[in-house]
Formats: sequence, structure tokens, C-alpha cells
Amino acid sequence: MTIDPRSPDFDPTDLLEQLADATASLIATAEALDDDAMHAASALPDWTRGHVLTHLARNADGLGNLLTWAATGERHDMYASREQRNADIEAGAGRPADAITADLVAASERFAEQAAALTPDHWRTQIERRPGELHSAAHVPWWRYLEVLIHHVDLNAGYSPAHWPADFSATELEMIVEWFNSPLNKAAVPAFRLYAEDTARMLGVRCDPTLKDPLLVRGPERALLAWLVGRESGDDLVVEPFDALPVLSAWM
Repeated sequence: MTIDPRSPDFDPTDLLEQLADATASLIATAEALDDDAMHAASALPDWTRGHVLTHLARNADGLGNLLTWAATGERHDMYASREQRNADIEAGAGRPADAITADLVAASERFAEQAAALTPDHWRTQIERRPGELHSAAHVPWWRYLEVLIHHVDLNAGYSPAHWPADFSATELEMIVEWFNSPLNKAAVPAFRLYAEDTARMLGVRCDPTLKDPLLVRGPERALLAWLVGRESGDDLVVEPFDALPVLSAWM
């Protein structure tokens, strides 16, 4: 079994159980928050924990729209607009803690039911997460898995990148490096190499990883991924030659 959506052997239904486990862990964290804790600051700038959890509920519905597209063959965009997405998050973030958690539970259940109902042909349907970017619907469970695991960290409520499953970290680390190297990524990204000490993998950002000149950043895969996506400072990573970490653009 592979959970890598880039693999020709990837079966999205294989990921649904792991997604359910990750969602249950997220919901358990949410259920432990009282009103004060829910409306306290999260690890994301200007967002409370209520913002993070409301975003995750609306994200489940948005990705559910893509599953509807896959099931019907009729276009259903993830969100009506970026502005509407942001307005929905703001409107929901101030609700009582139990209402926010109940919304998350209900939205997660709707997504799970939709995913369970899709056939192999449905999963092969071409959809767009962003305008002009075609993917098979089989990517949708991975996108949800990514949202749940990373934003669980953003709650700043005891769950950290150290809790991320190893197979998730390995796959997402490669995919993030691919995004940094993509011509679609217009951000100014310096050249550097990554060495995962726990798996002996070398990856290159804007460079050939076999070259010796670009800066080398090394550490465990989870720590490298957490730094690349802005969830840890990278203070525990080693830079060779001894120098500061490369400056990366903000990652929501």
C-alpha cells in the first residue's frame, strides 16, 4: 500500500482509514477546548483556535464540493470565491466552543460519507483545486489529510510535528520540495540541499542535490518538513557550512 498520490499504485481508499484516525485525533483536541481556550490565539498570525477549526470545517465542505464534481461529472468549485471563504471563517470563528466542534464533526462526517461512496471511475475524474490546475479526484483525500495534520499543529494545544506519521512526512517532504522547484511557484527561493538523517535521503531545492556547493540543511524528515511549511523555526536543524537557515516565504 502506498499513500503517495503521485504513485500509479495509489488507491485513495487506502488513505481513508488514516484520514479518519487523524480526524478523530483532531476532534479530541477540539473537544478539550473550553470557550476561553477556543478563542485564544493559535500558532497562525491573527487567527484564534476558532479560526483554525472553522477553516478545517469549511475545508471539508470545500473538498466535498470536489468529490461532488467527481461523482457527478459536473463542475463544483471548492469555494465560491476566496472572499467568501475568508468571510465564512470569520463568521464562524467567534461561536461557542461546542458549536465550532460540532460543526467540525459534522463537516468531517459529510466528507467521509462522500469519499466512501465514490467508485474507481469517480476517483479518476479530472478536477481543479485551483483554476487551471488539473488533478485526478484521487488527490482529494491526500489534500484533506494534509490539512488535518498540519492545522492540528496550528492549534498549539499539545499536538506537534513529532506526532505526524512517518509515511506522511516522507511523502509530503518530497511534494513540498517539488513545489519549491515548480515553475508555477513564483516565490524567490534560494538554492539549498536537504539531508534527512533518519532516512538518508538527499533532496535539492532549486539545485541538483548531488552538488556540493549549495548550503546543506540536515535533520529528521519531520523536522525538515515542519520548517519548510513554517510550523517550526528550524532551530534544531544543522546548517553546513555553519550559517543561517535559508529565508523562506510564508506558508499558510
